[in-house]
Amino acid sequence: VFTYKQSTITQQKVTPMHPMNEEGVDDMAALTELHGGAIMHNLHQRYKKNQIYTFIGSIIASVNPYKPIGGLYERAAMERYSRCHLGELPPHVFAVANECYRCLWKHPTNQCVLISGESGAGKTESTKLILKFLSVISQQSLELSFKEDSSCVEQAILESSPIMEAFGNAKTVYNNNSSRFGKFVQLNICQKGNIQGGKIVDCILFHFTANLYLILCENGSYLRQNPGERNYHIFYALLAGLDHEQREEFYLSVPENYHYLNQSGCVKDKTISDQESFQEVITAMEVMQFSKEEVREVLRLLAGILHLGNIEFITAGGAQVSFKTALGRSAELLGLDPTQLTDALTQRSMFLRGEEILTPLNVQQAVDSRDSLAMALYARCFEWVIKKINSRIKGKDDFKSIGILDIFGFENFEVNHFEQFNINYANEKLQEYFNKHIFSLEQLEYSREGLVWEDIDWVDNGECLDLIEKKLGLLALINEESHFPQATDSTLLEKLHNQHANNHFYVKPRVAINNFGVKHYAGEVQYDVRGILEKNRDTFRDDLLNLLRESRFDFIYDLFEHVSSRNNQDTLKCGSKHRRPTVSSQFKDSLHSLMATLSSSNPFFVRCIKPNMQK
Repeated sequence: VFTYKQSTITQQKVTPMHPMNEEGVDDMAALTELHGGAIMHNLHQRYKKNQIYTFIGSIIASVNPYKPIGGLYERAAMERYSRCHLGELPPHVFAVANECYRCLWKHPTNQCVLISGESGAGKTESTKLILKFLSVISQQSLELSFKEDSSCVEQAILESSPIMEAFGNAKTVYNNNSSRFGKFVQLNICQKGNIQGGKIVDCILFHFTANLYLILCENGSYLRQNPGERNYHIFYALLAGLDHEQREEFYLSVPENYHYLNQSGCVKDKTISDQESFQEVITAMEVMQFSKEEVREVLRLLAGILHLGNIEFITAGGAQVSFKTALGRSAELLGLDPTQLTDALTQRSMFLRGEEILTPLNVQQAVDSRDSLAMALYARCFEWVIKKINSRIKGKDDFKSIGILDIFGFENFEVNHFEQFNINYANEKLQEYFNKHIFSLEQLEYSREGLVWEDIDWVDNGECLDLIEKKLGLLALINEESHFPQATDSTLLEKLHNQHANNHFYVKPRVAINNFGVKHYAGEVQYDVRGILEKNRDTFRDDLLNLLRESRFDFIYDLFEHVSSRNNQDTLKCGSKHRRPTVSSQFKDSLHSLMATLSSSNPFFVRCIKPNMQK
């Protein structure tokens, strides 16, 4: 007989539970005892019965089941929810999508659905389900004679998902299909109720989303990936899906042979069929009217990136390419001259008063040049794919729209970098928007109508956002240091500590010498300052840009034709307000633009919950 260790707790730590609530309720508002324990118990009871959706008034909580649930998302379920008002049927993401759709005719404004939650909570799947539901309900609104033409737009919108996931998602420690970018999908609905067009707004898509999962190590080199993580899905799909002839044409083999894929020791994921993913992407591209030549150009560029990552360097009076095979293959696939590619990777070219100055690079600088080139190629290719999708799904905008926001979730890893800082900043802004609509505006409305209500004690994250984005806040100091050539990550950290050590939401670690912390709404996160300035400066050299403009392939030339030069006097005037924008300043501007769009819409909230750290 095993005897469990007994312990005693005080009465203050015990919370009441009404007998009627033991089995769980559809709506949290129906709980007799409303507190954290009762809410957790209710979610848990429903989760055990595969009831993953729970209303919180007009908000819906969605707990990731990590498994298929039979019948939950079939066509019959969509049609059933499309005929009912919110609350008439059990909680479901379709119920929220349907109410959002109905409100186009109830309210004078556009509608939007904000899907939030930490990484791995199921946001991307919820987005796809809402898109699918709206596509079905759109078809129901049409007369038979118009259905065929409209269905092309709706099918194209649905087919954009596998393409976007392949290029923008990757396996992380906590999520096998983690979104590494944020997208805002706008669906244009006509007065009759059908979708007549749409747009994917790459609102938060910058170079750090195309960092090939390269982690900046202590010595500044891109050396490794986090154990258990993979690069973007598209690379593995490419290697698994090409036929023998194409693999030979692009000199491709297996993931283990590529530096950009083999650093984490994880090249396969049992939950993902890379070969099937490749076929889905190719099929989706056909639906989106990518030509065969355009598809081939994209695949060739991706192969070129993989070979580019395999270029290695040795020290011989400066950096020299150690083996020519990878260099020759990447040059061929990217349409570049091998000698020019070698020169661009091993020396820096600058023009001073019309004279070219060549500076040899050391091995580490050469590696950084190689990775910078790879990042730029991937980022521009991704942006081109988005533009191509938008050209296919665009349509009239003569009534109202429904916006669906699927953004990277809050992240807190063992080591957090510049990427996590920006991701969590975006989540703070969304939490502020949520607080404003659920608490501030509601209470203001109660007061205006003279209703008696009990003040709710809720966590206001305004002070945390002030720490991040106000004058002399974290973003301002990071950007300020980024404009000083002599500034280092250490000088940045010193400024952050000196300016904010006494701020309640700022954490100055007692031991860690490279970290600063922020007390976010979702918990404290420690950020590693190393690499922040370099990533924020987005230092893609002019000679690398000019190299890509020399590509004999029109596709690659066109990708970089309109990219501004760092030395362009229109974009960079030293010591003036016309400095080249940093990554974080672009991020902030895009985020504020997104928030302005959301603020002019009537919102619905889907709060995705990750039930456990382990799936």
